[in-house]
Amino acid sequence: MTEEPGREHLCRGGDGTALRGRIWECADPEGLVVIRTPYDADQHETTARSWNARGYHCLVQDVRGRYRSAGAWSPYAHEGDDGGRVIAHLLDEYDGLPLVLFGASYAAHTALEAARAVTREGASPVSAIIALVPALGLAETAWDAQGSPQIPHRIGWWHEHGRHRRSRPPLPAGELDRRVAQARERGVVEAAEHWGWSPSALTGWRRLWSAERVDLASRYGHIDVPLLVISGDDDFFHDDARRLARAWSAPNHFASGPWGHRLAAGVADPTLRSGIRAAGGLTHIIDPWLAAQGLPGAPAEWTGILTDASVSASRTRSTLDPASGAWRHERTSP
Repeated sequence: MTEEPGREHLCRGGDGTALRGRIWECADPEGLVVIRTPYDADQHETTARSWNARGYHCLVQDVRGRYRSAGAWSPYAHEGDDGGRVIAHLLDEYDGLPLVLFGASYAAHTALEAARAVTREGASPVSAIIALVPALGLAETAWDAQGSPQIPHRIGWWHEHGRHRRSRPPLPAGELDRRVAQARERGVVEAAEHWGWSPSALTGWRRLWSAERVDLASRYGHIDVPLLVISGDDDFFHDDARRLARAWSAPNHFASGPWGHRLAAGVADPTLRSGIRAAGGLTHIIDPWLAAQGLPGAPAEWTGILTDASVSASRTRSTLDPASGAWRHERTSP
C-alpha cells in the first residue's frame, strides 16, 4: 500500500508572509511535532515518518525566505515571530494535541525561538523541546568558546545556505581553502567583498561577525518546558549545547556521544558505528525521554532519574561511552 504524501500546509507571519511546509499525518495522533528548517521541508519525509510511527502528526516548514516560504532570507532574524505564529495557527488547527518542538542545528534555534515567543509569564502551550547540536545564534556560529573565529565552516555554510532561497552546491575544497586563506590574511569581512556575493549577502555576512553572544538565561530562562539537548563530543557547537542546558531553568536532560555535527550519521569508523547502533543510538534517549514527560514514547528503566520526586535537581545527563558501547545515565548538579 502506497503511503499518503505529506499534505501542503500554509500559515502566515505577522506581516502576512506566506510560510509553507508539509505536514505528515498519522491515523490516531496523540501529539504534534513541529520542525522549522532552512534545509527544504520536502527533504524531511523520513524524519516526519519516524514521528508518525511514534503517534505524532509532524509539520516540517520552510523558514521565511527559504524554498517555498515567501519573504527575504535573513538567518536568525525572524524565527521567534514566525515560529510563534505557526504555533498559534497549529493550536487552532489541532486543538488538544500536545505540541513538541524538534530540530537540529539551525532548526534547534527555531524551536527555542518559537517556544520563547509563545511563553507568557512562565506558561507555555509547548509540551517539550528537543534540540540537537543547537546552533544558538549568529555569534555562537561565528566564534568558538575560546573566542576564535570559526572561519572554514562559516564560509562553507554561508556560501551554501546563507545567501539564496535554495541551497547551492558546496565550495570545492581548493576554493574553500583559498577563501579561508584570504579571510585570515585580509579579514573575514574584507575578503568576502571579492567573492562575488550580492550586497544583501555581504550585509548578512557583516551582521554575522558583529553579532553578540546570546544571554541564554535572560533569553530562555522564563520557559518552563522540559528540554532535551543532544550534542556530540566532536561537534563545533558542543560548548554552547552544554551552556544551554546549564542556563535552562526547567527540567532538562543533556545527552552526548562520540560524534560530530551530523550525529551518528557522520561516524565513519565502522566499529564505532556498530557500537552506537548496539547501544540503541539516539532512539535510546529520545523515546524514553518523551515517555517520561507523559508524551507518546517508549518507557525505559533508566528514566527513573528523570521522574524521582525525591530528587530536587532538575538536570540529568546521558553519555554514550565508546569504549564500553553503553549509555551511562546520571543526575547532575543544579
